[in-house]
Amino acid sequence: MGLVVYGVIAAMALVAVISVILTPGAGRHLLSVLPLPILALGVGWITLVSPSVVFTETALEVNNPLKKTVVPYGQIELVETTRGFTVTTPEGKVSAWAAPPPDRLSAERMDPRDPLLWKDPRRLTDESQSIRTSAAPGTYSGDAAVNLTHRRAQQQREAGVPLGPVVRTQNVANTVVLIATLLVVGALFAI
Repeated sequence: MGLVVYGVIAAMALVAVISVILTPGAGRHLLSVLPLPILALGVGWITLVSPSVVFTETALEVNNPLKKTVVPYGQIELVETTRGFTVTTPEGKVSAWAAPPPDRLSAERMDPRDPLLWKDPRRLTDESQSIRTSAAPGTYSGDAAVNLTHRRAQQQREAGVPLGPVVRTQNVANTVVLIATLLVVGALFAI
């Protein structure tokens, strides 16, 4: 979904720049118009396209806009989906931008009596055997939680896999994109 929104933003930025170039006499205003499309493209890439949740053989990788966190499955104490996909470890919570909860409209459209929802073997239920909309199969946060639950169970069955620490690092590529975007926009404003 983020890639589609980013594509729309990129198309609008391109239309804005082309319209200024093609409008007679408006070419001199190009430098005053360029900062906004460049800022939208740079920040859009960082917030809409690059965030991801990756399940490897031994760990969960959460790539947020400016931070990358690698959480070994054995370090995960709790998986929550109420306010998006959040993993609790002994070192704290890790939230994923790439797996938000469903919006209100999607949540309203879900029918808890839907037989297909109850037949799905991936469903996660709470203590009262009900399904939260944020944990339902087919939602970003629900699919991430189900996948993680199954991976953890598989790793526990195989046992003997070393735990390892939770590793938090700077997302260098996104930081470079952000700094470059801000420098270009700042330079264009200074001209």
